[in-house]
Amino acid sequence: MHTVMIRVVVLFYVLLSGLCALTHAAEQTITRTVEEFTLGMPTEQALAVVLAALQHHHMALVDQTQPAAQELMERVEHHYRAAGRPPWIVPTTSDILFTLNAVLFDDPVLKDPVVNVALAAQIATSPALRSPTAQSIGLVFYQAHMLGIFVTPLATYDVIKPAFLAKYGSSQASVYHKNYGFDFVQGDQWIDTNTIVTLTVDNGLFYADRALYALLKEEAQGMLKGVP
Repeated sequence: MHTVMIRVVVLFYVLLSGLCALTHAAEQTITRTVEEFTLGMPTEQALAVVLAALQHHHMALVDQTQPAAQELMERVEHHYRAAGRPPWIVPTTSDILFTLNAVLFDDPVLKDPVVNVALAAQIATSPALRSPTAQSIGLVFYQAHMLGIFVTPLATYDVIKPAFLAKYGSSQASVYHKNYGFDFVQGDQWIDTNTIVTLTVDNGLFYADRALYALLKEEAQGMLKGVP
């Protein structure tokens, strides 16, 4: 009888611990704004943030051969409507889909090369930016809204991970996904109702909007049905 009671107590403790972990995961709110860029914001609004940051020297372009803020503004004023896409947006290839998939859920639907080539036309990225807190910031757009934010922080992994654990608790998932060739993305992932953030062991951060990711996956699934 005593042994049975011990087992009941242990089982209750395990179930309670699991419930507490789930409750913490459900209640946590993951940051959606990085350097004034907020997941889900319209592309035009993101452009305004970029231009203001460049003009006031809060940020700079990583690649100095990219046009300066004034030139970006002139291009927007003269060519935006005719171009159909903001001229500061960088064309993408199917590689971006493989990378997004590697840092998110490793979904088979985003591994098909034919689908990814077609889907890449729906994805746009910004030139890489740097700020006082980040070596690099890259913005990813889908359906004219911000799907994701790639960040390489100046702070080291040994600083970032404990800060995330303190803020968000234990990660909901461990990531070990194939990217290109023999390259793998490894790290931890935190998820709430609206947001996903992945911290890789090589100190990369990727924030993603879950609703936009769901739309992207849905479009990919529709394309996959038409692939012979």
